[in-house]
Amino acid sequence: EIEGGDSNTSRTSQVPTTNTKVKMAEPTKTFPKKEAALAAGSSEKVVAKAFKEGGKKGVEIEGAADTSGLTCFCTRMQSSDGDIKLLEAAMEGMNAVPDPEEPEERKGCSGHIAKLIISENEKAGKIAMVAYVPEDMKDKLNAIEWMKAVCETELGGGVGGAPDDSSTDVWATCTAVEDKENFFFLKMKDNTLSAAIAYLREKGLFQDDESDDEGDNAAADFEW
Repeated sequence: EIEGGDSNTSRTSQVPTTNTKVKMAEPTKTFPKKEAALAAGSSEKVVAKAFKEGGKKGVEIEGAADTSGLTCFCTRMQSSDGDIKLLEAAMEGMNAVPDPEEPEERKGCSGHIAKLIISENEKAGKIAMVAYVPEDMKDKLNAIEWMKAVCETELGGGVGGAPDDSSTDVWATCTAVEDKENFFFLKMKDNTLSAAIAYLREKGLFQDDESDDEGDNAAADFEW
């Protein structure tokens, strides 16, 4: 099974190129997705946990991008519990630009990487997904189309759901719900990540050992 990049935390120290990009960008001051999760009824502690996980994962992705050249990333998040508002807050944490004057450890920093993140709630039989595409990648990847490809996949029995009406070309959301007739939670869970990566392969945005290109490919060694 393809998993997130938790094992690559140590790589985040090797990011000289990306650090320059962060210094050029203005630090993120407002967090509307985080505020929306609070307004939806989640506690400050729960929202902070989801946002923090996103921030830590963002730095890992930044490091992986610098060492492997990847431009897109898909992973599961553990702290959002299948809640789309919490997952959006996690994505916001991933993309946040830190203030270089703050003494805290760096978090976020991956706003230049396209991402599709997933959170499951087995008890409720639902899977939340958020897709994000940087503005300068819009000509290569569309967040709504990426999300639709996951929802409509035929892999292993499919996933189900559809992009929410509020979705845009750069930010798409969906909550797929088990119906026990057409879509079963465990199969949906297995299929989401594989379908998201399969779409990237079709678009030529994911190089791995299945690629035809010759030569070493550092991205193929990154554990997703």
